[in-house]
Amino acid sequence: MSRTEPTARAGPSYAPPSAPQRISRMAIWSLVLSILWLGGLGSLAGIVLGASARRRIAATGERGAGLAITGIVIGVLTLIFAIGYWIVIAGHMGGTSGGGGGGGYGY
Repeated sequence: MSRTEPTARAGPSYAPPSAPQRISRMAIWSLVLSILWLGGLGSLAGIVLGASARRRIAATGERGAGLAITGIVIGVLTLIFAIGYWIVIAGHMGGTSGGGGGGGYGY
């Protein structure tokens, strides 16, 4: 009698799961500070952090390049808004109130 050898079944081969790449915290903070513009200071910080995060992401391979770009774009937009806001405030609070300047009104 011939005896047949059991054949080993090859199951699907799976690669070991690689460690998930983490999202750059600097990119997240860039977006958060750009949204919370804080009178323009948050916008500036968001732009600087976004640019720095893009450089770090390119060097380390972390995720979050889109967040960094979004932080930069929103930072620029909110900075423009903040500059306009401060110009309007300065115009209303400035020295052109019309009531106190010398012009000879009965003095």
